[in-house]
Amino acid sequence: MSDGLSVWDKCLNELKYQLKENEFTMWLRPLSAKQDGSTLILLAPNQYFVAHVQEQHFGDIASLVKEHSDGAITSVVIQVEGNHRSLATHTSPKNLDTRLAASTVSKSQKNDATFADNNKSAGGLSLAAGYDQLASDKSLSYINPDFTFDTFVHGKSNMLAYKACLELGKKQSQNRHNPLFVYGASGLGKTHLMHSVAHRYIKMSKTFYYFSSEKFINQLVYALRNQKIEQFKQKIKRVDLLVIDDVHVLAGKSKSSNEFLSLFADFMVEGKQVILASDRHPSQMTEFDERFRSRFSSGLAVAIEPPEMDTRMQILQKKAQLMGIELPKECALFMAQNVVSNVRRLEGALNQVIANANLTGNPVDIDMVRYALKDVIAIRSQAVSMDNIRKVVGEYYDVSVKDLMGKKRTRSIARPRQIAMALARELTKESYPDIGQSFGGRDHTTVMHACDKIAQLCLEDPVLDKEYKALSMTLQAG
Repeated sequence: MSDGLSVWDKCLNELKYQLKENEFTMWLRPLSAKQDGSTLILLAPNQYFVAHVQEQHFGDIASLVKEHSDGAITSVVIQVEGNHRSLATHTSPKNLDTRLAASTVSKSQKNDATFADNNKSAGGLSLAAGYDQLASDKSLSYINPDFTFDTFVHGKSNMLAYKACLELGKKQSQNRHNPLFVYGASGLGKTHLMHSVAHRYIKMSKTFYYFSSEKFINQLVYALRNQKIEQFKQKIKRVDLLVIDDVHVLAGKSKSSNEFLSLFADFMVEGKQVILASDRHPSQMTEFDERFRSRFSSGLAVAIEPPEMDTRMQILQKKAQLMGIELPKECALFMAQNVVSNVRRLEGALNQVIANANLTGNPVDIDMVRYALKDVIAIRSQAVSMDNIRKVVGEYYDVSVKDLMGKKRTRSIARPRQIAMALARELTKESYPDIGQSFGGRDHTTVMHACDKIAQLCLEDPVLDKEYKALSMTLQAG
């Protein structure tokens, strides 16, 4: 008989890399396991945990348990610890395989009743069907049912990308932006927008493939090794939309990138839509040769920047509303002020607040939010200390901290010094005299001049403005 505890440890080890860190830590790490015959029983702290894990992760868990137990465990139960009555559905030996197969799309079907019918009428080439078992990776088929245009909060930081994707989701769209290249740092909403377009394609009875770059590489390698590359490419080319996330990961993988370029060219020739996402603009992807950069730049490249304060507040309130939670405005403001780097961290902070409220039974108010996010606030406070500002700015511009605090006034040192002073004033709210003292005993008027100069340059120089914002976000991210 397999050891249920070791099986669960193996499952956790895989889930840790499949899920967002905050989701894994908050919802799966607290579960414990025990085995009763051929049944694995997962024990949760309360019914709220049971409901969330059952809704969000049961299919993944059941699949991994079957794999790591070599079939010895034939059912999985999730229940509240100390409660002998099961609060989750059993997977019996008879229906285990059926349950696992259905789990890959059940949540999408539940959220979009047209999912199965539309994809069937479109030839069964949506991601839910796979492609003749070339590989069994279900993530090939996964489109998040919550990632729609209706749930996407748009503002100045992402408006162009939002409008470009929205245009592609219209029936009358003529693929004017092809390829559409969406770029920006991790956690800002690129994947949400691409999934939103895919949902619109489903409703228009059109077909698509969505890949993360790593999954795309895995499928290519599998096809190449099994001499099925042409079969793989023909399957992909039948659909109306090809979406590849984090395309920069293809860099340095010559065979995979060349096969992708061939596939990309075929889509362009046939006038079919391609959406690509990366962490930077095509012109900055120097790991690729000119062929790739020119192809990536041949359509429309749109940036997603970190959300501004108003957008962060709207995101929090929208997410809370979707979860059926009332988030007071002062709580949203406090969270938006203290979590600024990206949408993913905002969602993580909100999940932490809501979990705290459910576990303690306390209402969501400003005191509870402060307590729930005390570690986040402490990390941020440490990150925006004067010492760390000098360290981060110095590393960014290749200037030593000693020079930033010294008397040298060459441009290569003076400008980073002014940027560091401006960041110190913005992020720490220290007085001009205190900042001056921390930069080698300078007068407060020198700090005032530095802040005014950087503010003016940010308005006049887009490159410096982007560098300044990047440094600010880096420091506030912790």
